[in-house]
Amino acid sequence: MSSSYNVQHAPVGAFASFTLGSVNRRGGFASQVGRPGGSNVYIGYREGNGQFFCLPYFETSSAPGSEVPFGVTLTYDTQMRRVFGEQDIRRELGWATDTIRAGRITFTLFSPFGAIPDPRTAPAAEVAQRCCPALIARIELDNTGRAEPMTGVFALDAPSMRDLESTSGGQLIGVAHARRWGFACRPEPGVRAFQAFSPENALEGSADRLFRLGKTGGLLIDVPPGARREVWIALGFHEAGTITTGIEARYAYTRYFRKLEDVLSHALDHREALVREAAQRDEELASSPLSPAQKWLLAQATHGYFGSSEWLDTALDDASPPAPLWVVNEGEYEMMNTFDLTIDHLFFELRYAPWVVRDVLDLYVDRYSFRDEVKRPGAPSELLPGGVSFTHDMGVSNHFSPAGDSSYERPNLDAACFSHMTHEQLTNWICCAGVYIARAGDEGFLERHRGLFAELLTSLLHRDAPEPGARTGVMSLDSNRCGTGAEITTYDSLDHSLGRARGNLYLAGKTWASYVILAHLLERCGNAAQAAESRAASQRSARAIVSAFHEPSGYIPALLDGSSTSAIIPAIEGLLYPHAMGLLDDNAAEGEHGELVRTLHRHFQAILKPGLCLFPEGGWKLSSSSDNSWMSKIALCQHIARAILKADLSDDGRHDEAHVRWQIEGSGYWAFSDQMQRGVPVGSRYYPRGVTAILWLDERSAGAKSASR
Repeated sequence: MSSSYNVQHAPVGAFASFTLGSVNRRGGFASQVGRPGGSNVYIGYREGNGQFFCLPYFETSSAPGSEVPFGVTLTYDTQMRRVFGEQDIRRELGWATDTIRAGRITFTLFSPFGAIPDPRTAPAAEVAQRCCPALIARIELDNTGRAEPMTGVFALDAPSMRDLESTSGGQLIGVAHARRWGFACRPEPGVRAFQAFSPENALEGSADRLFRLGKTGGLLIDVPPGARREVWIALGFHEAGTITTGIEARYAYTRYFRKLEDVLSHALDHREALVREAAQRDEELASSPLSPAQKWLLAQATHGYFGSSEWLDTALDDASPPAPLWVVNEGEYEMMNTFDLTIDHLFFELRYAPWVVRDVLDLYVDRYSFRDEVKRPGAPSELLPGGVSFTHDMGVSNHFSPAGDSSYERPNLDAACFSHMTHEQLTNWICCAGVYIARAGDEGFLERHRGLFAELLTSLLHRDAPEPGARTGVMSLDSNRCGTGAEITTYDSLDHSLGRARGNLYLAGKTWASYVILAHLLERCGNAAQAAESRAASQRSARAIVSAFHEPSGYIPALLDGSSTSAIIPAIEGLLYPHAMGLLDDNAAEGEHGELVRTLHRHFQAILKPGLCLFPEGGWKLSSSSDNSWMSKIALCQHIARAILKADLSDDGRHDEAHVRWQIEGSGYWAFSDQMQRGVPVGSRYYPRGVTAILWLDERSAGAKSASR
């Protein structure tokens, strides 16, 4: 496997990353943007007065040293830099670490994560430890068997560089970019910070080691002959003040850390605990029954999730108690809490921060819900009763949209990108709420929204047909918010096999799941009549799906009216949410919903083959008529196929290895990418959604079987 790929090393909730690993590409620090950093990163060493050996994580448009800053020609030896090739590098990506070895240097980045405490109830010290926006790095230099000294280098270039020694009273040795990010270690003999025009300039040994006009800054580390040395470095971020509009909020960490120097000092003081937690996560993944390819995919996706996470506080003064606001930005698009990503992040967040799920669902109800009317196809002026639903997202680029609006949805688009996703977001809230209540046991949430559950049922029914006798259990009416257009699903960039919402097999499955969940919730709330109505609606949905099975082709067409006969894998997606609540047990094929489960099993087994829903190299193809396939949904559907359908995935290893190649060969620069067209990212880059792969850890016998292959 190639070692040339970026990883988005990120602290929890800072919307910031230190991205590294794509050969001959820039990376480094990036904050408040959905893309890798733009710095040349220099990590390496010089043996005696000889060549500078460095890892290949920078770009050069010309020979090193040929730049002419301030019109002054530099005089150092431009031939002294020797760059390691990919063949020289050995790399190991863990769940919370990334280790890179070449020559006599080993560089490790630690990105620890674990349970995220609710700041309203947890001790302040615990919250500060988790939200501290910093990473830890270790640079190891091996000069054993050598008679000359070695000088290690960790540096990068950026504008507005400054030293940290003078602003920390000598407690930090390092450099920073303005007040926003930087790196430092504690003072120790033989370690010194520098600023210069290039790392080679610094290695010349000038007495003026902090030339403040220099745009390259870093650390120099002396290693005596015959010795080994390791140095621990904190990499930190800090964005002060109010950083959002629409809803004003600051970063939660600013309550505990006033400036960048505080962040770096805290990380260095708590380094052992941070490294220990990273090792625990690594061991947890390493000891799981997942295959090597699955472990790599989950690790890469987890780094991407945290890189897009934003832990905010709407209490703008420290005297007020914390008022947390959690946001996950949509990768390169930077849309905030996009609902069709929220449902895919659900299982990861329930594992580490259930309060995040509750808060996001509550915010959708309080600010991003609305009431609409619905319309029949081709009759935009005939408005019929609709109901409650939710927006596609909460805003973009740290601007919260006005109440009831998203940044994405637009009218008068005929089932095309940027149209409304009203029905899908309705099902998303229901499925998320049901799983949250079942997993978190939050009776307060159930009681608080008991009146809403009845409204949600009415809204679902109205989007089927206004007349009870005409209802089929499948969406057939579009929101009037679409104007003359029609609704879409989360698969907005695919063709109509998955893009159009009305009569869509994928959305019919989630509608069935929503009715099943509402029946359960309404019954728990003592509303027996509406629970029975929801249960009857779920049976209609199941019949509509089962009756559409096309025997000659052996599967269910993507659009139930037959206008698209494509084969789609996400037909099975709706099964997940009742299963996660315990409403579908391990013998689901023989239970209350057995006919639906058995039919979807036949459908899935028939389409997972070359020419339909497999690419030639083994990657999964979500629709037989589109080459656009999404890794997050593949991971989710793999889990459903194994855990619920009990499908025979005898080629699991081949599939997952193909998906790893997509991420490395196709998306090496963009870290984790979701939307892949024949293995090349065409959108949804630098993305958080791949943490659907956390579901793999819930598998036992299936996972062990996969690991043994």
